[in-house]
Amino acid sequence: MIQKRICVITASRAEYGLLRWIMQDIKEDPSLVLQTVVTGAHLSAAYGMTVDEIERDGFTVDARIPMDLSDTSPRALGCEVGKLTQGLTAVLENLQPDIVVVLGDRYELLGIASACVIMTVPMAHIAGGEITEGAIDEQIRHAVTKMSHLHFVANETYGARVCQLGEEAWRVCVSGEPGLDNLFREEAMNREELSADVGLNFAAPTALVTFHPVTLEQSHLEDQLEALVQAMATAQDRYGLQYLITHPGADSGNDRIVALWRDFVDGGEGRRLVSSLGQKRYFSALRESTMMIGNSSSGIIEAPSFNLPTVNIGNRQGGRMRADNVIDVDYGVTNILDGIERALAYDRSSPCENPYGDGRSSPRIVDFLRENLEIRGRSGLLHKKFMDFQA
Repeated sequence: MIQKRICVITASRAEYGLLRWIMQDIKEDPSLVLQTVVTGAHLSAAYGMTVDEIERDGFTVDARIPMDLSDTSPRALGCEVGKLTQGLTAVLENLQPDIVVVLGDRYELLGIASACVIMTVPMAHIAGGEITEGAIDEQIRHAVTKMSHLHFVANETYGARVCQLGEEAWRVCVSGEPGLDNLFREEAMNREELSADVGLNFAAPTALVTFHPVTLEQSHLEDQLEALVQAMATAQDRYGLQYLITHPGADSGNDRIVALWRDFVDGGEGRRLVSSLGQKRYFSALRESTMMIGNSSSGIIEAPSFNLPTVNIGNRQGGRMRADNVIDVDYGVTNILDGIERALAYDRSSPCENPYGDGRSSPRIVDFLRENLEIRGRSGLLHKKFMDFQA
């Protein structure tokens, strides 16, 4: 039996959390060989050097491609994406994978996809067909779909969108979002353990907060942050709400957000800032928190499975399918406070249907990868046909 080499490339903590169980299932499959390539924020001390977490989980890192993220201006990130392409072409030539697996819509994917196309390596893309109207990620996601050869989507609606882009139906697998697999496969911390670990008492009302820069609204970032912080301070005074805040991703403008959070945390009790919670602590926090606040996709995708109300601020997640837990609010102190009040009154006793899957996507993804590599091989995957859309 000739083992098929599947190369998983990850550039951030959030992305790895969604890929982890896919990697584990590939590793445990005797017909497959897992190759792991790490880049981006994983290799930055400022973002928690989360490559260490990957290795603690038992994975061998086959290649590291550093990116300088000390300057996150658009120009600097553009240059680093070019360097990523250059570094990855050499890595692909050395590893000779049968297929590369990537996820999402982050800017690093532009460099990764370019290298795969040039090196004629098939690419499997997870989370295509989704819409995020408030960010350049929207453009990146659809571009990567067209550069990929297999597609793993959250639901039938997103699968139809991938086909609408001209992709052949046999290339699309409705797998669900792999991040939800943590619901069944990640051991959670109990309330006492989590409280002791992060230094907050989760018996009191607690909000898990993540706010990322909205790449199409950079000129308004300061105003958005000022409104958010003012609303959070007011809610703490009124309702005793405390905050577990995570760093934003390595996007342009993230340094301004981190600086503001540091000032906010220094300004009062019941406020905790962490660069990275890791998957176990993060999913435990989803389970034990009172609400989420911010503009993270996690509030849209993972939070419904916990029936956790999400105060989703602004346009970053515009266009994504929503469950009943999502409370959309506009920027502005009054709007955010209204969302927080609605979240505090939210009834968590009734189950919330999650449109992003059932938490069993990783086996579906690995089975689909194996079957297509066995049946079609690298050549069969690379030769694509454009299917005209039939309304």
